[in-house]
Amino acid sequence: MKIKISLLCSLILLGSSVVILMQLFAQEKTEIIQKSAPTGIWCLLFSYSYKHPDQMDRLNDTPCWTNPNVDGIVLRCDWDKIEPTEGKIDFSYFDRGLELAKKYNKRIEILVPAGKHSPEWVYAAGAEKFTFHHHTGKPADYMPIPWHPVLQEKFGNLIKKLGERYDSSPYLSYVIMTGFGHSTEAWFAGPDDMDEYNAIGGNAKWLEGAKWFAALYNKAFPTTPFLIAMCPPSRDDEGRATLKKFVEDSVKDYPHRFGLKAASLAPNDKPDSRKLSYQSVNRFSDQTVVGFEMLRATYKLKGTLKAALDTAIALKAQFVEVYEPDLIDPKQQEVLAEASDKLKKNLTWNKEISEKL
Repeated sequence: MKIKISLLCSLILLGSSVVILMQLFAQEKTEIIQKSAPTGIWCLLFSYSYKHPDQMDRLNDTPCWTNPNVDGIVLRCDWDKIEPTEGKIDFSYFDRGLELAKKYNKRIEILVPAGKHSPEWVYAAGAEKFTFHHHTGKPADYMPIPWHPVLQEKFGNLIKKLGERYDSSPYLSYVIMTGFGHSTEAWFAGPDDMDEYNAIGGNAKWLEGAKWFAALYNKAFPTTPFLIAMCPPSRDDEGRATLKKFVEDSVKDYPHRFGLKAASLAPNDKPDSRKLSYQSVNRFSDQTVVGFEMLRATYKLKGTLKAALDTAIALKAQFVEVYEPDLIDPKQQEVLAEASDKLKKNLTWNKEISEKL
């Protein structure tokens, strides 16, 4: 009888162990599986901001929702527009975008530019200002120092709320990180800003701050890829080395979740460009989400949209964000259809993971 009881207990323990192992395996699979990577052609609209207060109407009316050659829509809303008063977040623009995405079966990117678009109440709460100079000769502007605890607390609260509201949506495909550059891109200090920049810690502190923001987005959006709009924090060799380290470390720390976007794609750019952002798209394409953003609509540039898209495809990009005028141009539809198909074929790492599961 004692032997039977002992055997029964052993079987129960064995069964429990199997159940626990199955649960752990299921948890492991849940951690690996995330949303499909963004691919194809994306519509880049104006940011919903004080400069473009009519963007809600433009969002409703854009023909991109019904264009079969457009895979997704970029939703940008400046921080001072979405949260003009601390804690009172206006979700209406993103909510409306996701409603339209569901209606027309499109995907969405969410982007909240911070930096110079930070609300004034952040400074009133104690965030320290960094004054920077525009390389175009515009008057000096300012933004919060990214590694200041007040900025991290206030902007962190917003990103957490956005994640709670939108991460679970199957229509949200990716988000762009901000908070450590002037606006969307990661550029922080120009040649005229270096003395002040180095006085507050320079590239070493910027790297520390950028890594804090990566951890923030990773936690706030556990199923959604989060990307950096690549640009060196300072326009020198040290700045480029710092950006390179941040990207390499983040690809390693957040496999298949941290991605990168090279901004400012133009028709005359070539696949052999020595730009760090272009080289990085090519280097990490088989590991994570990578893509491009057009510099401007092509009527403002020399060259053709096809030339720009061909460069992105040759560098193994998986998506390209294109401005609305090119997407609604009837003459560009064949170009867009062909490019979208080729961009989608550049996605390889996602397929490899799926086959292992």
